[in-house]
Amino acid sequence: MSRDAAVPIDPRLLPWLSELGGLVPELVRSHLPNRLVDARLRERVLVAVAEGNGCRSAAWVHAGWQRYLGDVDPRDADDAVLGWARRCAAAGVPLDPGPLADVLSPAGVRTVRATVARGALVSRVGLSAEALVERARGRRALWPGLARDLVAVGLGGPPMVPVAAVGIALGLAERLAPPPPSVELEDDEPNLLAHLLAEAVPAWIAGVLARVTVVRFPADVIVAVKAGQTTATVRIGRGRLSVANGVHPDAWVLIEGDGEPLLRAASGALGRELRSVRIRPT
Repeated sequence: MSRDAAVPIDPRLLPWLSELGGLVPELVRSHLPNRLVDARLRERVLVAVAEGNGCRSAAWVHAGWQRYLGDVDPRDADDAVLGWARRCAAAGVPLDPGPLADVLSPAGVRTVRATVARGALVSRVGLSAEALVERARGRRALWPGLARDLVAVGLGGPPMVPVAAVGIALGLAERLAPPPPSVELEDDEPNLLAHLLAEAVPAWIAGVLARVTVVRFPADVIVAVKAGQTTATVRIGRGRLSVANGVHPDAWVLIEGDGEPLLRAASGALGRELRSVRIRPT
């Protein structure tokens, strides 16, 4: 009996299976509205892990998700998370998550650990699938490794198919969506809130769904914002995005809140920040 047949499961999967086994709730929560890690960062992590493992198919699928969500400038915390994810991928095993504690809550650390473990497992299955394709095309010998690749794809392939299909669809949708418009500051001396909104709004509408439904809306969507005693108005629609000082008389709603949550929302993590603001008709 060959060594390949005696050990049909790739041993490189085992540390990641063990890691993910205790983090299933965090993995599920990472895809829910109340997630602790922004979806854009989640997809960046999955792309980084796939690239670190050399899995082109997984990197391509999650890059499609990332483009659909919209590319925005990463935060400082993102750099720390991505650096840790890449080191884990290079090591082939989960590393000490201590460095993440400086930028994330304990629950956030567990979510990142679950995401990295998922990415590592998906990458290993993806590499096995790529190897099987190469064998079928005569570009790789059947042995060694055939049994392990068949087992990996048989166990991990079915759950990956719908994810891959969705990733491909989202990537195509991103190519068909209109590009986000550049921000126009209507005042010669925009106030601090107007500057802040000019940075934040492009992150909010970077996703494909927002670009299709809001940016190309046939009428202007006018939203006023008040932070402390400072006000500004955002106008989106008909392919334009503009920000002006003050509350426009035709504003649909007035959003009131502190400047700090709005500043954090500039990263694109809008859902978490909306908990600390008030929205009312004008």
